[in-house]
Amino acid sequence: MQAYVFPKQFSSDEVVTTKEGRTVTMKTYVDNGKIRTETSMNGMVMTSIVRTDQQKMYSVLASQKMVMVLPLDPEKIKQMLPPGSGGDAQVEKVGSEPVDSIATDKYKITNSDGKVLFLWVDAARQCPVKMASQDGAFTMTWKNFQTGPQDAALFEPPADYRMINMPQPAVAPPPGGGG
Repeated sequence: MQAYVFPKQFSSDEVVTTKEGRTVTMKTYVDNGKIRTETSMNGMVMTSIVRTDQQKMYSVLASQKMVMVLPLDPEKIKQMLPPGSGGDAQVEKVGSEPVDSIATDKYKITNSDGKVLFLWVDAARQCPVKMASQDGAFTMTWKNFQTGPQDAALFEPPADYRMINMPQPAVAPPPGGGG
């Protein structure tokens, strides 16, 4: 049985809801190890650009026209990739189940640290629809999932912003962001 693998190039709108009821919305762009997330939380938009090819993460602070450049710990890179694409997770199909009237295949993802996630993939389009942690800590839904190459400019920090090099490695955002 073939395990689901996220495409190497896609864009999507994502909503993460925690068990406490907090909601974070993101627009994510992925292109061969380059990841851009535009996160809306509490009325603010935060943009981060992860460049695994450069082992750097850029935190774009638009209100200050500034970019913080952080070294990216190679060990943390795997945590930024979509679930099941880091190479060390076990992915198995566990059945089929509708999500919001969409026929989906359901997968169980067991990460190297033993944490379990469930992923529902649109059976017809082969794109993710929903992910949930087994412990109920969060649920993530995908909308407007589009596969294909992304504009290279999305993965470059704004040239006219002040660049601030930070000495400490970036801490990995929660999975999915990569979504």
